[in-house]
Amino acid sequence: MSDINNEPSNDSPNEAMLLSKFNTVYRHSVLDILTYYTDIPTDPNPDNNPLSVRDPHESLNNSNGQAPTLINSKSNSSNNISNVKIKSLSLTELVISFKHPLVNMEMLRPIPYPHKCQSWFDVQNQIIEMAQISAKARNLSHIRVSGISYPTSFINLFLIFLVILLPIGFYYPDLLYDTIFANYLPFMLSVKPYHNTIFYATIIIHLLEIYFFMFSRFTKYRVPLDYAIEWTLLTLLDGFNTIKRFNNYVKTISPNDVYYDFTNNDYFL
Repeated sequence: MSDINNEPSNDSPNEAMLLSKFNTVYRHSVLDILTYYTDIPTDPNPDNNPLSVRDPHESLNNSNGQAPTLINSKSNSSNNISNVKIKSLSLTELVISFKHPLVNMEMLRPIPYPHKCQSWFDVQNQIIEMAQISAKARNLSHIRVSGISYPTSFINLFLIFLVILLPIGFYYPDLLYDTIFANYLPFMLSVKPYHNTIFYATIIIHLLEIYFFMFSRFTKYRVPLDYAIEWTLLTLLDGFNTIKRFNNYVKTISPNDVYYDFTNNDYFL
């Protein structure tokens, strides 16, 4: 542990706070840093394996074209490291610990900061900078999207309402057209012959949007599975509008002073 004894504070970073945050909320950044600065392969998204399509052995764009190795990069089991975390911090380096199935002990890798640090604020900024560089090298974002942006505008809600009518009209056409539309919106009866075509076309378009636009975002931003399911369901309802909301959500949380929060007291957890 560091020999710098700062008391915990709500408005300034310290070792305990940084350790807790980077080992929990920003754990993906620790994996990126370990891989980029030590050539040890790690799963880009270990907490979300069903959505992770990245090979940990091809996690870096190395200039020599070779994948980073640890003992034997050709064996999946030999690279199945676990318990990756920042063990300690100082004003000169961070130490990352992990366990490897071929070594019956905890392994430590010290990583010096690129620049000299004079305070814990400097340490915080150095680790953030290292996380950004490491994630970019893996063709990922240092930002992990763990939230949802729901539709709130009238147009979005109206479009969702129309989409919900499609399965109703498919399974209960008499109810939708001969009862509701015939009595209240008779001009909609002209749509009835084309209803099934519109229904199928909408499903296909939204599924293509999910496949070509959302899945890549789930990987890049390491969206947790529960949130990815919600984003997927929203895309099924209003299609590309959800993709635009996702992009806007990323822009909202992108600033460092928004995404990185070291101001509360949960570093004791």
